[in-house]
Amino acid sequence: MDTTAVILGAGYAGVMAANRLAGQGVRVRLVSPERRFTERIRLHEFTAGTRADPTVPFSSLLHPDIEMVYGVAEDIDAASRRVALSNEAVLDYDWLVYAVGSGNSSVPAGAEAPSCLSGAGPAREKLRSLKPGDPVAVVGGGLTAVEVAAETAHAYPHNPVTIYAAGPVIQHFSDSTRHGVLRSLERAGISVRQEMVEADRLPEAAAVLWCTGFGVPDLAARSGLAVDAAGRLAVDSRLRAVGRERIFGAGDAAVITDPGYSYLPQTCATAMPMGAEAASNILRTLAGEPLPPHNSGFQGQCVSLGRQDGALQFLHAGYTPRRIHLHGRAAAMLKEVLCRLTLKWIRGEAKRSGAYTWPAGPRMTPAPALAEA
Repeated sequence: MDTTAVILGAGYAGVMAANRLAGQGVRVRLVSPERRFTERIRLHEFTAGTRADPTVPFSSLLHPDIEMVYGVAEDIDAASRRVALSNEAVLDYDWLVYAVGSGNSSVPAGAEAPSCLSGAGPAREKLRSLKPGDPVAVVGGGLTAVEVAAETAHAYPHNPVTIYAAGPVIQHFSDSTRHGVLRSLERAGISVRQEMVEADRLPEAAAVLWCTGFGVPDLAARSGLAVDAAGRLAVDSRLRAVGRERIFGAGDAAVITDPGYSYLPQTCATAMPMGAEAASNILRTLAGEPLPPHNSGFQGQCVSLGRQDGALQFLHAGYTPRRIHLHGRAAAMLKEVLCRLTLKWIRGEAKRSGAYTWPAGPRMTPAPALAEA
């Protein structure tokens, strides 16, 4: 097939899209600033020192025909279908998948942000330098903050850990599940304080770990593509960039702006289906087939509370909590199984294009499939 697809970003969405396209004979060039794939769902373990390396070789995950291009995209010229990289290389494309992912939001001086690899390394070193009794502050109330706090408390039992959350921790969990999480945190010696932390007034602690959310690169905005208020590439329900039929978006750096999709969070469980669907829609377009609206949902979400503890919140497809939940060692074991399955699903797609499937999303008003010219 004389068609070239450039995939910007080699995270969960990017590698899934690349494998699906390469398995169907599309020439794929995968652009990555990193030389190895980062398991972001393992970064809390790496930060606390319970995992030596949160990365794996791309060669163990990707279809053998994929060409890796190491660099950072600086500009997308949609009119000429060309991407300029920071190393002055230029890539021409027939199709582009925008999957540049997310990074740390603005991080104040004096804090470390372990939610991506560039921040997890310094956070790990900061924790290693602690003396017994030195306090640790974790700022944020989401999944990342809770997992980082729990892993750190178990790995450093002689250093008191406090979570500073502007609201209730893990707000999308049910009250009963959240109470179970709070009990686990208390057993681990973690204090939880519901208060807003200003960037210029950090808590008094020997280590401040900043886990307040993700920011995205401004590549789309700088390239003149439509974006939302957070700078994410605006895509329609078929994952096509608004006004740009040759560009598809997936993962944390893209947002579906059509009605009904606001439930999708920035997680790998969102990114992988989007990456696979973006690739499938390119293949459908090449085959002259109609494009269905994106359809993905959730069955549950695990949170790690240390190597031997965890919680599982079962979810409705639209990311709202069910009454069913699981706590303790069984939840921790299931969390580990799901983390391992994530790489297995990626490798499975590399072996057979189309192998990866995902849960359906919530019911929406039916939208007609779009026929391609």
